[in-house]
Order: sequence, then C-alpha cells, then structure tokens
Amino acid sequence: MGSERAGGQEPSELGIEMLPVALAGLRAELSEARALARELAGMTPAQADSSWCDQLEDEYHDVGAGHAQMVRQLTRWRLDHPHAPGLDELAELVADVEPVRHALLRQLARLRCARGTSGTLVLPGKPRATLIRDEPQWTFSDSPRCGPRALHVWREDDTHLVAVVAAESPEDGVDTADAVAARLRAEHPDCEIELFVRTPSADPGGGDRFDRVTPSGAEQVITHDVIDRLGAGRQYRCRCQS
Repeated sequence: MGSERAGGQEPSELGIEMLPVALAGLRAELSEARALARELAGMTPAQADSSWCDQLEDEYHDVGAGHAQMVRQLTRWRLDHPHAPGLDELAELVADVEPVRHALLRQLARLRCARGTSGTLVLPGKPRATLIRDEPQWTFSDSPRCGPRALHVWREDDTHLVAVVAAESPEDGVDTADAVAARLRAEHPDCEIELFVRTPSADPGGGDRFDRVTPSGAEQVITHDVIDRLGAGRQYRCRCQS
C-alpha cells in the first residue's frame, strides 16, 4: 500500500513517469488487503495461526508509514502535474488505504483478543503502558451525590497518562466526566490526561465498553483496541473473549 520502493527510489523521489507503477501497485495491495480482511473475518481463533497473524500485524502497521509517504507524493504530483491522467484514480485508491488497513487490523486484534493474548505484544510505534494507579474506591468529588469510582491510571510516557474510570451506571456512564477530568488534572498537573469511561456489560458473557472523553462529549472506542494498547488483558474484557 504505497510502502514499497519503485525503481530503487523512495515515494518522495518518484517522478510523474512512475504514476502507472504506483497505480498498479496500490490496486494489487488493496485487493490483497481486502481479501486478507475477509479471510480473517471468517476465521475462529483456533483456525488462525498466531505467528502468521503476528507477522501480518507487523506488516500492516508498517504500511501506515508507507501510506503517509504516498500521500505526500500524491500531493507533490498534484502540484507539479495537476492534469496528469491517473491522479484522480490514485487519490481514490489512497483514500481507501486506511479504512482497509484498519479493518484488517481490527480482525487481527479480534483474533488475538479471543485467544487471550491481547497486550502480549507491544504494537509498533507504541511504548508499553505501565499501570501506576489501581484504586477501587477513588473519590473525585466532595459532592455527596458523586460516589467513589474504580480508577486505573496507565503511564504511556513521561508526560502522557491514560486514565480509565468506572461508569456510574450502564445507562449513564459519562455524566460526571468533567469533574473526573478536573480532579485528575489537579492530581497530575505535569501530565496530559487521556480519559476513558469504562462500562462493564450487564451480560455476564459480554465485554466492557469504553468511551473516550472529548471536548465535545464522548466517543465509543473498540474495546480490544484499548486492551491491546494498554496491555490490559487482565484488567478488562472484550466480548471477543466470550
């Protein structure tokens, strides 16, 4: 997906004469990635070879860097050769790369999670997170209506912390997120705080739900992505493991 060299040159050095080569290569790589994603979607953990899956995961994390190079090359070609035939098709292919890549990575994460091996690998480009706080009864407010919550704080680097606080209830999990975030910032003034609200499933066979708190509210994130990112297979559960 734009990560390979053509004619011994990095994508940033390619001349416009290499556009047909880039088109053919990206078509083939997208077709292969889509086929792999479909194949993985039909697999059970018992059917998936773990070493092959690990190899695929490494390859498709590396594809992200190659894709960024191709985006830069496409931008340069558009500036230098705005009417070159094939640029529109290349732009469409480039736009398809990340959705296909993330679909494939999600299938790999699902299989790893279902095998109970989430968090055993440090994902490329990510430091290993360290659990620095585990407080089942953390008090974040003096208000009598705000009871204590379970809190985990993970350190990803010297200045970035990931906080996971338990939801108040499955029906209304993020109503006090502002107060939680304010207390965490006060307790860790030198760090950037990324806050997730965790809601365990009401179904015994289900998994945890995670919402990332944002300035505009909250957005649900994929549970096994959180587990893999933090190496938190012992602390959290995804429905993939059911």
